[in-house]
Amino acid sequence: MRPKGFPPFALWIGLTLCLVSSALSIPPGRSLIEQSMAWHMVIQMPMLFASGWFLMGGVWDFSKTSPGSWNQFGLTGFIAAQFIITYWMLPISIDRAVVMPQVDVLKVLSLIASGALIQTSVSRSPAVLQLFFVGYIVSMLISTGVYLATTERRLCNAYSLESQLSAGYGVVAIGVALACAWAYRINRLKPKTEDRIEGF
Repeated sequence: MRPKGFPPFALWIGLTLCLVSSALSIPPGRSLIEQSMAWHMVIQMPMLFASGWFLMGGVWDFSKTSPGSWNQFGLTGFIAAQFIITYWMLPISIDRAVVMPQVDVLKVLSLIASGALIQTSVSRSPAVLQLFFVGYIVSMLISTGVYLATTERRLCNAYSLESQLSAGYGVVAIGVALACAWAYRINRLKPKTEDRIEGF
């Protein structure tokens, strides 16, 4: 079953995103993330996350699981995904993913998993709890992007300062887009919740 709000072709969206983003980790697509930090952080990583989100949304309905399950109120999923995303924001982690294929495989799998974890958590948690974790991730993305775009230090050995600058602006844009997407989702679901309460 699919969570409410997911289109019937969500699974196909997830599979497409997974294949396209994973293709950037193998030749000839790998040359793009080796040469451009923006392709790595702004294109591939968000696509991996989104593929996990749509894959999980297209397969399971986690909004109806029992209260005693492993991800009660979405806390476990949020915390695990937060650690994964934070790790791949570190310059040393990005460098290792570029020069070590085994680390790049770990990056692909863990970011897909983080998208799936966030999907299960959002579908099961109240808006206040979502605000805490989504707000943290958004603030981390924006602050990281601003630092990448403004510092004169070259943080990643694998990329030039110019590539780092463009990636910084892109990471800020992702943070803003994520905040807008979450706010839109909350506003879209709010009237339905109120209607159910009034008709109870």
